[in-house]
Amino acid sequence: MKFTLRMLVGVGAAALLFSCTTGEEAAGDKAYDMAKKTTGDVRRTQLKTAYINYRKAVAANPNKVSTKLRNRFLEMCITRANMVLNEGSAKMDAIPLLMEDIEAQLKDDADPALRQNYAAFLVQLGDSSAANDRFIDALKYYDRAIEKAADASPFRDKRAGVIKGVVKENTDKGRMLYDDGIKDKEGGEESLIQAEYYAKVALYFDSTDANAQKLLSDCYKANLHSLSAFLSVITDYTDTVMFRKINKYDILLSITAIKGGTVLFRMHNNSFNPLRLRSENFYLIDKNGAKYQALPGKIDPGLLDQERMIEEGKLNFPAPKAEVKKLVYDNPDGPHYSEKNFY
Repeated sequence: MKFTLRMLVGVGAAALLFSCTTGEEAAGDKAYDMAKKTTGDVRRTQLKTAYINYRKAVAANPNKVSTKLRNRFLEMCITRANMVLNEGSAKMDAIPLLMEDIEAQLKDDADPALRQNYAAFLVQLGDSSAANDRFIDALKYYDRAIEKAADASPFRDKRAGVIKGVVKENTDKGRMLYDDGIKDKEGGEESLIQAEYYAKVALYFDSTDANAQKLLSDCYKANLHSLSAFLSVITDYTDTVMFRKINKYDILLSITAIKGGTVLFRMHNNSFNPLRLRSENFYLIDKNGAKYQALPGKIDPGLLDQERMIEEGKLNFPAPKAEVKKLVYDNPDGPHYSEKNFY
């Protein structure tokens, strides 16, 4: 008798759970069908009701979600995400929550059309970031769209087009600044350092672009005697992530003169730590990649404090066997790294 009672209780509980789940899905279906027949605020309410009920149905038995329920839930999530984006902004708190719901259910049996719709939504988010010059964020959304889409080809084309535009815009801007800096014999240093920054931005997005490579090489030659302090000359950036990727050295170097293996240099410590300067932390790198460590010698001052500069340091190196490409400071104690390219 006890065994039979337990069986009945178990069956009753399972039936109650099944009834609850199917009831929520049925309520979602009812609202879903109503939304197809209505417009305006009534449609909005029905869409929200469908989303809420489908979400409850999925949460009640997440390991046994039918294809029909999954696709309808995905459709409601994508619809709501688009409404939030189009009527609000890409910064709305609801968007990442809806994206979590979508990606949790974007399984192999998801309708390919829904995959494509979600990818298009991601591209919209990318476009919003691009419009605010946040191109690193934009590319993340485009890459995600390519990953999730049923047919990624239009999104690959979109990504490539955005990159091409960013590279050209920054290269053109840098070249204009470079030309202005070369013409201005007295006060052109700031323009030339700005040009170097924009060349590096362009090459971050496409390291193979020949025009950007030529611009950066020209800037390196022109800025050899200058500290490339981007923080001092680039003040209108909106993409903090991008700026940090380009402005990555907190130790700045410039070359006063070089003859054979003797290098006269300037060095500014913009880090948070005093630097114990040792000649063995400096290297010349030639065009073939060969590395020449500085010969033992004293650097004055031996300790370079924060926000301080060596106006004329001197280093002696073994005579390079090929054209020198850059001076490198590599201190593993920090660690601290910086380099000054010659071309």
